[in-house]
Amino acid sequence: MRESSRTNNYRKGLQMIPHRPNRTRVRHAANALFLSLCLAGIGVAAPISGALFTSDVNGTVNVNHYDAKADVYLSGGPDNSNCAAAALDDGVYVFQITNPSGTVVLSSDAITAREFTVANGVITGANNHAVVPGDCGGVRVQMIPFDDTPNNGGVYKAWVTRKSDYTANGNVFRPSDTKTDNFHVKEPAIEPQTADLNVYKFYDANANGDWDPDEMPLFGWAMRTQNGNAFDSTQLTQSPDGLTSWTGLDPADNPWSVTEGTAGGTWRQSASIIDGAPTGSPTNPVTGLNLVAGETTEVIFGNYCTCKGANPKSFWVTTSGMNKVNDGGTMNPEFNALNQLNLRTAAGGNFNLNTALAQSANWTTLVNYLNNTSTTNMALSLSRNLAVLRLNLDAGYIVGADLYPAFGGTVNELRDMANAALGADGLTPVGDEPNRTTQSQLNNWIIALNNGATLIRSTPCKFTFTVPTAPPG
Repeated sequence: MRESSRTNNYRKGLQMIPHRPNRTRVRHAANALFLSLCLAGIGVAAPISGALFTSDVNGTVNVNHYDAKADVYLSGGPDNSNCAAAALDDGVYVFQITNPSGTVVLSSDAITAREFTVANGVITGANNHAVVPGDCGGVRVQMIPFDDTPNNGGVYKAWVTRKSDYTANGNVFRPSDTKTDNFHVKEPAIEPQTADLNVYKFYDANANGDWDPDEMPLFGWAMRTQNGNAFDSTQLTQSPDGLTSWTGLDPADNPWSVTEGTAGGTWRQSASIIDGAPTGSPTNPVTGLNLVAGETTEVIFGNYCTCKGANPKSFWVTTSGMNKVNDGGTMNPEFNALNQLNLRTAAGGNFNLNTALAQSANWTTLVNYLNNTSTTNMALSLSRNLAVLRLNLDAGYIVGADLYPAFGGTVNELRDMANAALGADGLTPVGDEPNRTTQSQLNNWIIALNNGATLIRSTPCKFTFTVPTAPPG
């Protein structure tokens, strides 16, 4: 959203920084009953609990403008109306002041001087910063010293994170572990005449069109900005935020456009977002940008790349497949990996290879097993195709962390879900419901995957592009 909207949106609780919106995650195409098995164990960064906000010395929260930088205080935790609510997590925190986009750190003292402590849910003290009594036995922390903002509208951003997270993240304020708040200071008085433009680029690993907190920025990507009055500038997004900025742009030259470089190979565009609002279908270029003096317009582009590579059963039962299994001079590691799965026989028993036998004998047993086409026991069919999937994974033909769009989760999640289904029921003839239907659906996904279904890479592939072109305006 525009800076004016963000700075007027004060409430008791700091906002996420603009380029990491907390939007709805990808909707899985798979049956929710199946997917819940694999998604339950996925961890995310712990947010900061409770209320943190900027206020004046008296604790007034809805202060749109402060007369001076010395009037800005950090407040947090419950208020006297309910000392049991909005408690903060106890511990040591650090803070910083920046310009609105976060590209310029304005705090002028050392980070060790910007520590404050929370105990029993309220701020109780700070290093080298003045404090005044606050609510429920806590204090408020004065946030000066910090330099004047380069923002034409006199807008600043306050950031807060746990000291432990700051240290673990390489001495940076990582968005997923941080709360922020924008505020205005009237001094020095600056009459805004120009506008700024921030353009971000991220890798959309789940292809859902949102910049989720665990998705990485992309830098070194060409972005071109133009208007109808001969302004034409190309810059690369920069590390670590995937951001490139144009400052001091004249709103009299509206409208503006932004074009991202088009990558080669299997790259696909998944998102174009203007001031927090998706454009609908991904658009390149983004046109019709009307800049406003004193404000920063934000454009975000999201992209991902696809891959294929799995080999079907017909490959693995040949001499080429045997040679790949034996590429380390022995086939026993692959045999042991298959034995770790809940593979089933036609009668529903466990299928295992005896590594005490000659490897050639085990290979013959495995080939005969994979060539069995019976679906009388769906668990057998699922087992055979799961075994092929495991061989593809162990050989590196596919990557377990890659997203399988048709399934709605990663390759590893599909593998684990199928293995769990086989462990729960090894004999699923016609009429054994719902287990047979569940295993049949998993089987169909795995068959398509082993036959070269498209995956979305979990990490970016290489990219090349020419200087983008776009119509002005």
